[in-house]
Amino acid sequence: MLPRPSLLSILALALACPLQAQERPARQPGDQQPSPWYLERGTHLRTPRPADDIPKVMQGLVKLMRDDQVPGFYDGQFASVAHDFEGLARLSRDESVDHTLRMMAIMALQEASDGEALAAQLLPLLLSEDEEFNYEINDWWDNGSSVDVDYVRDVLRADLSRHVRFALAKDGQPEAVLKKIAVMKQYVWDDRFSILDPGIRSDRNFPVGHKRSIWFDIAYHYQQFDDYASASYWFREMTNCLSGDETRWAHYNLACIAAIQGDPDEALAELEAAHTAGFYDVTWMQEDGDLEGLRALPGFLDLARRMGAEDPESGSNSDTETSSGADGQSSKTP
Repeated sequence: MLPRPSLLSILALALACPLQAQERPARQPGDQQPSPWYLERGTHLRTPRPADDIPKVMQGLVKLMRDDQVPGFYDGQFASVAHDFEGLARLSRDESVDHTLRMMAIMALQEASDGEALAAQLLPLLLSEDEEFNYEINDWWDNGSSVDVDYVRDVLRADLSRHVRFALAKDGQPEAVLKKIAVMKQYVWDDRFSILDPGIRSDRNFPVGHKRSIWFDIAYHYQQFDDYASASYWFREMTNCLSGDETRWAHYNLACIAAIQGDPDEALAELEAAHTAGFYDVTWMQEDGDLEGLRALPGFLDLARRMGAEDPESGSNSDTETSSGADGQSSKTP
């Protein structure tokens, strides 16, 4: 499955440095160095702290980060910190901590506890589904053009809320994510024929491209609580009707679903289709926990070799994305 900082979380990281630069006075010789990036917020500076004063759970989450991004949702990824439920709970509530680490703490809480205890920690961070979705829509259309601190804070709250839904759903509490899915379906359903029209190009019709991203996200939300039948339906509507770059992440997620369900042949076929559509992130493919059962197969090894050799960016992580859309922006994020 895709690694999951969405467009919303990347907005925070992208805006943090400019905001800090605006508020920092010019440093004089002898001034203290700023605190580590993961202890800073975009709206103010924190007092530098020695490394041994950084909570162990925070250090553990930093070690789990991949390319400054959040790992994908798969079982066991937070095993190294899941023993510290209280530490994760404090971190998830601490508004002075970097947004990406708070998001990871929310994801890790699902592995650290379950049931009522998990809900008690996460529900205070949950927005209404309409409010959360409206922030996501506004973020897409603004495309990071606003550097208003209050706006950024609201977008980040929506991103945390989204991950609360995922964490609860993975614990077998899907009510919140199902309500969000219903809102997204209502948003796209009347335009479904345009969304799935192969004659309409997203790069020439921005509204259609945006709604394709929401279509993809509906499938991704289903995937978070293992409703693979529904997720596959929405992904396959895209792969059956569209082609090229707009389908690479749909094919990739279908490969993840097939691998989880014990169908390696189907999984490899979908990975090949994803590669044909423009997927080149061999590094993530080799790390994704959903594909663990494929890694020793000759077909997987051959595909990884070819992807590395054919990467148009000469082996760089060119396919890393920053949002959750049909045009491949789902989560490298996902």
